[in-house]
Amino acid sequence: MDNDRVIKRYESRLIQNLMESRKTNLLLFSAIVAVTFTYMVFLNFKTPLIADDFVYTFIFATSKPVMNFGDIINSQISYYTTWGGRVVAETLTQLFMFLGKDVFNIANSLCYLIFCLAVYFLAVGRKIRFELLLLTTVLIWFFIPMFGQTVMWLTGSCNYLWCGTIILLAILPFRLYEEKQTKLLNSIWFALAMSPIFFISGITNENTAGAMILIMIMFCAVYFKRNIRIPAFAFTALFFSACGFGCMIFAPGNSLRVENESAVAEVTMMVGSNPIITRLSYFAYNLYALMPLVILVTIAFVLLKNQIDRNEKDRKALVNFGIFTVAATAAMLVMLLPPKFPPRAMFGLAAFLIIAVVYAFSRLKLTPERISKFVLIPGCAVLLFYIMSWGYVGVDAITVNKQYIARVQIIQEHKNEDFIQVPEIVPLSSHNGMYGLKDVQLDPNHWVNRALADYFGIPNIILKP
Repeated sequence: MDNDRVIKRYESRLIQNLMESRKTNLLLFSAIVAVTFTYMVFLNFKTPLIADDFVYTFIFATSKPVMNFGDIINSQISYYTTWGGRVVAETLTQLFMFLGKDVFNIANSLCYLIFCLAVYFLAVGRKIRFELLLLTTVLIWFFIPMFGQTVMWLTGSCNYLWCGTIILLAILPFRLYEEKQTKLLNSIWFALAMSPIFFISGITNENTAGAMILIMIMFCAVYFKRNIRIPAFAFTALFFSACGFGCMIFAPGNSLRVENESAVAEVTMMVGSNPIITRLSYFAYNLYALMPLVILVTIAFVLLKNQIDRNEKDRKALVNFGIFTVAATAAMLVMLLPPKFPPRAMFGLAAFLIIAVVYAFSRLKLTPERISKFVLIPGCAVLLFYIMSWGYVGVDAITVNKQYIARVQIIQEHKNEDFIQVPEIVPLSSHNGMYGLKDVQLDPNHWVNRALADYFGIPNIILKP
């Protein structure tokens, strides 16, 4: 028994030395970045165009194809004045549809990588620790709501992944400045250079952008409390992000959009059409879906709190944890206001909670006992499950891609027919871009059918019974 304990301690110390090695960290950190990017390129190339994607090949609310960048600008002016204020996401969607899916596949894989790194650096700071980057990618993979709709689907990715990445990049200087007040971050030139990003970050998603501004304010309060000079970029960030947020919220088309918004059929079937009950039902349903991540946040908080109780000097560590959890809570509560609350709208608040979890684990000291408890057996088990999930999702992506190619071949072979029947495409994983989204229906006048027919230049398309 004593020999076994000695061997386990020796193994734990060996792993601890490897984890603390700068060279090993940098090498494995780079490997995780490379593997993640490569796999995302594979998934993106296997994800076809879906639902709304076909609509964005045309100028907004018309059947006229987008032929140049000027058409995109005119389309967005029409969108802003008649439908909504999310012009950043809509512009990105139309731009990628114009440039082509192949361009999007590479760009979206890079954006996902930047998103993961932004989450990591917001949580960990400037340190390079490969195990925390791995933890970050695992948490994002398993806990980002509706991964396929928010990361893989072109339209959804532009609305959530791309806009979420912009928001995290806008917050990042606040976190880095809290850690170390460098000359660059204090520079007026940095404040001016970041102004466009701050402005664009305000025109992203209503609940996440609002939470972003709240995070900025809370970091400024921390600076003031700790007698840290508030940097110039904090003022430009608050001003320009608030301006952008105002442009989105007060878009002329928002009132029309609200009038046309209706609760999803599945919810109204269960609870009726009462607007208050519908809102509460959406909130309860999504909170239930988010509960595994909430439980993980709670566990992380308990571990962090126990360590702080042992070392009073670490009491400040709870501040950053609190900032991101409070922002996530605010982003969740504000979703009681709109008439519906789709699960993918939790993308930003889930990212904030993941930052809090990774931050808490980054503050825990790596003792041989903790390595044996949290790294060796549990870590290997989670990593194995992660790899198996990648395999399952990859197979599902290949299968769906083959079904889509077969559908396109049917359309090409029967292009001169008045009604073209195509088989159903059935994704199995929520990580697939088509999962949970509208596809071809039996009704040829359904908006998905019309968009697909216009895209391929055919009279009508229907689902094969």
